Amino acid sequence: MKKKIIPLVALFLAMIWLPGTTLSQTAVPIPHDQTNAEQSKTLRFYLVRHGQTYSNIKEMTIGGGGNAQLTPKGRYDASSLGLGLAEVEFIAGYSSTLGRAYETANQILRGRNLQVKQIEDLKDISWGDAEGGRIDDLTAKFGHSGNDFAFYFGTYNDSAFKSPVNAENMSDFSARFEGALRQIAAQHPDQNGNILVTAHSSMAFYLQKYRANQPLAGLANTSVSVLELNQGQFHLIDFNNTDYLKSGYAREKALSPLEITLIVNPLTQLQQAGVMEGTTDSDFTDAGEKANQQLRHALKSTRFIAAYSSELGRGYKTAQRVMADHHIPIQQDNQLNEMFLGHWEAEKVATLKGDPSNAARNLFSANNLIHFVSPDEGESGESAAYRLDKFLSAIGQKYAFSQGKVIVFTHPLVLNAFFNKRLPDSSWQPSQGVQVVTLAYKNETFSVQQVK
Repeated sequence: MKKKIIPLVALFLAMIWLPGTTLSQTAVPIPHDQTNAEQSKTLRFYLVRHGQTYSNIKEMTIGGGGNAQLTPKGRYDASSLGLGLAEVEFIAGYSSTLGRAYETANQILRGRNLQVKQIEDLKDISWGDAEGGRIDDLTAKFGHSGNDFAFYFGTYNDSAFKSPVNAENMSDFSARFEGALRQIAAQHPDQNGNILVTAHSSMAFYLQKYRANQPLAGLANTSVSVLELNQGQFHLIDFNNTDYLKSGYAREKALSPLEITLIVNPLTQLQQAGVMEGTTDSDFTDAGEKANQQLRHALKSTRFIAAYSSELGRGYKTAQRVMADHHIPIQQDNQLNEMFLGHWEAEKVATLKGDPSNAARNLFSANNLIHFVSPDEGESGESAAYRLDKFLSAIGQKYAFSQGKVIVFTHPLVLNAFFNKRLPDSSWQPSQGVQVVTLAYKNETFSVQQVK
């Protein structure tokens, strides 16, 4: 996306649908008792435009009828904005039903005990027949810039406007958007305070009615506008403010990376017998149990804020032994399971190492496991790397601004595939027995801090 504020290009950006709580599907009349409730309170709506999306970059005309994912910058900006708004105490968080706004809200409110509620009438203005097109295409077809929003949407006070692309007009959009805000206010009849609302660049169309004859201006991604509701009337306090984001950038840079401690289970009976385990499971040897206890002692004083384990017995039992002195739950997830090897499950290691196929060579290669393709229904190295990468990245995003460390219990093959994918230049190699790898995570990037 071109870095302009006036062209509300990001108006049209969208993202994957993410499930949430939908309060309403249509605008509703404002009851008389709701109006009375509004008279006795002051609410401040922090209106945030979602983070950058892929459709923003391409200057697509995607509004209320489409979705596009947040880019890495979009996610980073949303998280940073959360830091910039750290001193603002929110009593609630709401977003439109479009995924780009919902994800932005959750990133901003990360670490706060607030559930983001979704409201249909907060969603972006509809581009009508032009949904999914390009700004340049509209310019070429109609002789009016695709950023000439008055031509395509009218004005906030012209309810009779007919769009040349059958888009929703500004007046109708403004009415439903204000209805959504009043609907939110009705959910907090006895409260004063700040409410986060994440939506779209089209909020500028509605806010224009409070801007006293100033020219229509757009909203930057992750900008903040503040609308106060007092005595039943709205007052614009702040518009298109990017200082909160800049403050968040500074705070994010000062934060230490998140530490993720990865534990590979110690020696099992099948490993000692020279058998490929994969998802096949077995108990620990005496040496394996001893290794677990040694690791328990070594990590006893380390503060962990979360613990995750594979669903395989050897992974979960390792977690139980090592975390016996820590009073946090161990959350099991099958994305941490070992690679499934199909017909090679429980095969003798010596037999597989003698197999002349590329699959066998890649299976035992520290650098090429990601290229492993099972000869039957087993899992590929690429798919194993992807699922562990996805899981660890989600952990990183969830706890990136937390004070503490996360511990994860997994297995050698899947971890090797992950290293091939994300850290191909690292010196880590799988081996029999317990292994401890400490990763640093910051801004969607992993680095190796320590290997034991």
